[in-house]
Amino acid sequence: MKSQLQSETKIKVNTKTSSENSRLSIDEAREAPCMNCNSSPCCVHVPLHTFQIKSMVDVDHAMYMLNFDRIVLGISVTGDWSVYYRYPCRFLDRSDADNAICSIHNSPLQPQICVNYNPYNCWYKRALTGNATDEFILIDRQRMNAVAAELEFDETRLLSATPDWPVLELIAANNPITQDYGTPPQADPVFEQWLEETALGITSRAPKARRGYHDFADPCTGCAAHCCKTLVFPQARPTTRRSLDYLQFALGFPGIELGVADGDWMLVVKAQCNHLTEDNRCGIYESPERPAICRYYDASACSYVAQFGVPRPEGLLRVQLEQFFWMVESCAFDDEGNILSMPVVDDLREIVETRWIEELQAVELEENSGEEGVDEAKKSQSEELENG
Repeated sequence: MKSQLQSETKIKVNTKTSSENSRLSIDEAREAPCMNCNSSPCCVHVPLHTFQIKSMVDVDHAMYMLNFDRIVLGISVTGDWSVYYRYPCRFLDRSDADNAICSIHNSPLQPQICVNYNPYNCWYKRALTGNATDEFILIDRQRMNAVAAELEFDETRLLSATPDWPVLELIAANNPITQDYGTPPQADPVFEQWLEETALGITSRAPKARRGYHDFADPCTGCAAHCCKTLVFPQARPTTRRSLDYLQFALGFPGIELGVADGDWMLVVKAQCNHLTEDNRCGIYESPERPAICRYYDASACSYVAQFGVPRPEGLLRVQLEQFFWMVESCAFDDEGNILSMPVVDDLREIVETRWIEELQAVELEENSGEEGVDEAKKSQSEELENG
């Protein structure tokens, strides 16, 4: 495709970093590359989904995802697109800005996907540090706007022409990606409500409200905008210990949850759309920038409220990393790591809630024991003074 950007812009694209241009001795090359990696891209990016862009609908969905905090996309030279959650893993110790390290390295908590990752062939460092390469380009909203300006469609809204790779490299060079991770993830009040109710022994669902026909004329009124604070990426139901390990890795990143169902599962990203106002309304509602996926969403059949607006959604268990470990204890595996059995979602919820109560009771017992120990020490000290 002939590109106005390509014809008007002349810039030398250097896809090599200074570290890649340096020369190492054999002894230096043997040193673990992680030891001098100050960007830690494998510890700040979670691969969530791959997709193709073939139509205006696909472009719209890509731009919709980029409206959310901590989401970036990538395109490979083969034309495959991918979605990444970009935020540091909770176990990444960044106290030393020049050498971030894993705080659970060589411990049982470290996911096997991390243990077995070969840093000498690190794709993350080549592709996800912001610089365009001859195989991959990271795409944020600014770059996506520039890419979209180069696209052409036929009358059916299918893509008819796309920019070639040198043009994409120019777009990347002219639109550098910042290392800002956006707004830090916030605790989800509905998830916290579930934990609080469980601690109080409330384990039943609240009865559903009765509504009239006209109540659904404007279902968004009074809503907490769960659809504007949640991205869902379907995942096949795990069949192996290895597939569970990937989910454990993903849950190590603040802002990511796991949705467990008797059918397919989902990775849930709790991030807010940048256009959401303080009163939970859309700031670009009447603007052409508003994605079509939002414009034509049937709010009267909204699944976000049913899944993320109540503490105990029917047929879905939401877990974070802490609850994940309790949940997988109930799984049975064969010698090859294949899952032989896993309880249904309602039984898993009961297992998780029981463990949560046991944890709280253990903490309370420990605190009470500590107070009793202090009282005994004070009593003993007092008696010594009296007998002194």
